[in-house]
Amino acid sequence: MDAGIIVVIVFAGLIFAGLVALLLLLPCKAYFTALFSGCFISPFRAISMRLRKLDVLQIVSAYILAKKAHLGINIFDIETILVSGGHPANIVEGMIASKSAKIDFSFDFAKAIDISGMDVLGVVRECVNPKVIEMPLITSVAQDNIEVNVKISLTLKVNLKNFLTGVTDETISARAVEAVVTKIANTARASDLVSSPQLIDKAIFDAGVDAESKYELVSADVIHADLGNDRGFPADKEKIEKNRMIMSNQLEQRRLVAVAVEQEMRAKEAEMRARQAEKEIEVPKALIEAIKSGKIKDAVDYYKIQNLQADTEMRRQLLDKKNPNNRNGF
Repeated sequence: MDAGIIVVIVFAGLIFAGLVALLLLLPCKAYFTALFSGCFISPFRAISMRLRKLDVLQIVSAYILAKKAHLGINIFDIETILVSGGHPANIVEGMIASKSAKIDFSFDFAKAIDISGMDVLGVVRECVNPKVIEMPLITSVAQDNIEVNVKISLTLKVNLKNFLTGVTDETISARAVEAVVTKIANTARASDLVSSPQLIDKAIFDAGVDAESKYELVSADVIHADLGNDRGFPADKEKIEKNRMIMSNQLEQRRLVAVAVEQEMRAKEAEMRARQAEKEIEVPKALIEAIKSGKIKDAVDYYKIQNLQADTEMRRQLLDKKNPNNRNGF
């Protein structure tokens, strides 16, 4: 066989083997997606990303979005974002939204937002739609010792200049509460604040609650303001409470005395019944002696006397039930 033919065959075999190896290593889905989208990517670049175990399809998808939106971001920038732990698709979508809203979002600023753990698209939405924070009820006491109850809402918009380093909206809320409490405490009459709630708004702005913050205060609105309790008579309240405790102690002392007297009466009654029982024991003996001595003819006369006494006692008890005021004894 001619040497030239052999060389051609070997050369063709090497080319075929190279093409096979290229197809095996090339992330075909991502490569052809970019190719047919009009965003050419070098096959060797795609193979390089695959060999480094990067998500080639994610990089390509973000690159296509950036290319279509004319953001001026190349494939190397997007690859860098993914390598550093960022989210290329979120950054590109956020920059597209900022461009549509005519907000000055640089690529580095978007990357910084994403690396800090925030959603770039969410930040853009906050720039377009200000955040409204409704504060809980604030209660403080004016100089006339009358409470003022105030409820306010804060409207904040993103301050791009301090967004990455400024304080959060929680700090702004705390500063606003402090400003309201201070204003109420320095007011001579509580009714002045209720009739002119704009004084509270002005106090919040004058306090500079949004200084060095990632948000800018747009407005502070008083939702509700009314008067609370009068704290001007603490001495009278203490006196009333002291008198109440004294009366309570006196009533308790009287109750204990009454209980002691009742126990004493019950003890005396029990003693009298014991004595009566002792005397009743002597009745049979006395009856025998009376019969022997002739004072009583027989036991029948004794029992007649007993029946008469019992009948008298029964009539007395019936009268006591009808008229309790006539009771005698214990």
